[in-house]
Amino acid sequence: MRKLIVCCAALLLTACAQQPLKPPTEGFAAQGRVNIRSQNDANTASFDWLATPDRDVLSLATPLGTTLAELTIAYQYGEIVSATLKHGQTTDVAADPESLLLKMSGLALPVSGMRWWLRGQPDPQLPFTRTGEAFTQSGWLISATDFRAGMLPYKIELTRDDLRVRVMINEWSSAAP
Repeated sequence: MRKLIVCCAALLLTACAQQPLKPPTEGFAAQGRVNIRSQNDANTASFDWLATPDRDVLSLATPLGTTLAELTIAYQYGEIVSATLKHGQTTDVAADPESLLLKMSGLALPVSGMRWWLRGQPDPQLPFTRTGEAFTQSGWLISATDFRAGMLPYKIELTRDDLRVRVMINEWSSAAP
């Protein structure tokens, strides 16, 4: 009887243990809301993020559903090779997504690391420092919480200087369609 209890406890603990996450290069999709606060301004948008091995597509919309912009980031061997931002009737192309968003919004937003940070992980190609449950990377403090079923975070907060980005995930898909 005691062996049965020990076996059941071991199986339960194994089932509850956090499984290693697949790298973003295997694909995922996330939908939710993002709130961006700077010293003088606050904005909220809903988003859809679709990550595949060779590209990320981030669609931003107003809380009422009007499309604000669509950002596409192209990768080659895990490195960003280009970014395209469509907003209104305008399409801009650059070598990195941050410069496009800076031009559009006036804010330096950390899009390059987000394919990892959304999943509560540091980008493995860049140095980082772990501080408790959070980590610092590329000048940002990243805190991922609300891990449902022990796998993926539903709340991610990024802070740097006077800028705070809060991401609330409504839905995760483990693989992009």
